[in-house]
Amino acid sequence: MNEPLAVGSKAPPFTAQASDGKTYSLAEVLKQRHVALVFYPGNNTPG
Repeated sequence: MNEPLAVGSKAPPFTAQASDGKTYSLAEVLKQRHVALVFYPGNNTPG
């Protein structure tokens, strides 16, 4: 498991598929607008 990011640190580069079926890259989205990232444990997981 990776170490958690410190509060205020920059997010690592990544891509993810959204609910609209499109794949988005953090770097590409940041070129167009501000982004707020929120991470949470998935449903039915401890934590």
